[in-house]
Amino acid sequence: MLTKDQAAEIFDRLRRFSSADEVEAIFTASRFALTRFANNIIHQNVEEQNSIVSIRTNFGGRTARATANQFDEESLRRAVMASENLARVQVSDPDLLPMPTQEEANTGTEQAKTAPNRFFDETAAITPADRAEVVRQIVSMAERNQLTTAGIYSTSESSEGIFNSRGLENWHRQTLAEVSVSMLGEDSSGWQKLNSPDAGNLDVRRLAETAAQKAVASAHPREIAPGKYAVILEPSAVLDIVGFMFWDYSGMALLDQRSFLNGRIGTQLFGTNINISDDAAHPLQAGSPFDGEGMRRERVGLIENGVVKRVVYARSTAKRMKDSELAAKASVVEPTGHGFPLPNEMGEMR
Repeated sequence: MLTKDQAAEIFDRLRRFSSADEVEAIFTASRFALTRFANNIIHQNVEEQNSIVSIRTNFGGRTARATANQFDEESLRRAVMASENLARVQVSDPDLLPMPTQEEANTGTEQAKTAPNRFFDETAAITPADRAEVVRQIVSMAERNQLTTAGIYSTSESSEGIFNSRGLENWHRQTLAEVSVSMLGEDSSGWQKLNSPDAGNLDVRRLAETAAQKAVASAHPREIAPGKYAVILEPSAVLDIVGFMFWDYSGMALLDQRSFLNGRIGTQLFGTNINISDDAAHPLQAGSPFDGEGMRRERVGLIENGVVKRVVYARSTAKRMKDSELAAKASVVEPTGHGFPLPNEMGEMR
């Protein structure tokens, strides 16, 4: 796996190859393994490993990006040249800001500056045999309930880092384990899924048992008359519903007039029992604590007691919002560390 020191050395070479005003490199390295099962047997086991560098160059507001997955001198030189050639033919972007310094990227709350540990050696060390043992437990639960099971068990370790010519260096390592279980009866089914950076947090027996209970309890379904029924949603279902709104909690979406929140910041849209926040440091979260420009992700309270309070911003979006006629209705307008790698037309998302 690519280390921060190795990435820093590669970036030093990239800078020597470039004549641009500014240079940025985003590194991603991953080792991903997957065991897939169906009809109560394992039918696939795969593993892949890859490292990529994405190089952005900037000439006075003209910026572009190129990638490489080989780090020899010639491959890196060609990638830098491709990025520069693309940048030179772009129209200058008046909203493009200089790349952030380390100090600017780390500006924010103390909580945002404290990156949680999301790399667990035990998760990184999981073998195909370990995953097969987990599948055996799931299959045993299915057979005990006279069901057929299918699903996946995957494990991965990854690194993500960003360097730029203004001195920014941010790096993040993470492991992730995920189990998805479907239990199938003659006319019913049950499903459970969970992931965590720490495989020790996955109670596979409980997941399999819950999926099996759903399949057994929903056997022999019958039609019911149309009407209003109270429904209790599982956390995964709530997450899916909330997930449809994620793109709308974006400063860019407000500026483009494509968010359902346009004109509604500060109004009550949800029940008083609804509170939603984005918190990169939360123990149940996963992912990098910095965004596509290297800015530290802030904790942002999106909904408080049903009232829409804030949306998230990339650096340039925050500047555009402050200069727009919408600023007075946008509540707090500051970069929150939720931007995508530049150049992009999406802006940000929570």
